[in-house]
Amino acid sequence: MSVQDIDLGYSKIMNAFRHDLNGTVVAAGVQAEDKAAKRKKGKVVNTDIPLVVVAAVHEFGSANIPQRSFLRSTYDENKSRIETMAENVVAGTIKNISTDAAVNQLGNVMQGMIQKKIVNGPFTPLKPATIKRKGSSKPLIDTGRLRQSIRYVVMKGGNNDE
Repeated sequence: MSVQDIDLGYSKIMNAFRHDLNGTVVAAGVQAEDKAAKRKKGKVVNTDIPLVVVAAVHEFGSANIPQRSFLRSTYDENKSRIETMAENVVAGTIKNISTDAAVNQLGNVMQGMIQKKIVNGPFTPLKPATIKRKGSSKPLIDTGRLRQSIRYVVMKGGNNDE
């Protein structure tokens, strides 16, 4: 007696799925077009400094500012959850959830993880002079612009899909 393997459409589904996700990247973080903000006489005003530069200084630190990683640390702390969610994109697509919906769901969760990290830390405490200047002891939060600028983008085949 021999066993016969009959493909009832699985290969077709998987090939279509691979085609839809080929090269898809979900990137969450500060997007390049945003500008930083500061307080001037109590009012929030825009600066010419790209927010991505401000984010990089905080993420990696500088000569005068300690590292306060909110991107890499979020990924490191949630790596297994993010990987499981990425695997679920595959499962969701197979279960008739559109590829776009599944990928966007992953992006939304990653965006929320980073925003939560900015709010909750933990981070190196601010210097007393910084606390006095900004009126708060909360690292990474002054105007709220950094946290609000955290977004995700979906890039298919290396191209931004927005």
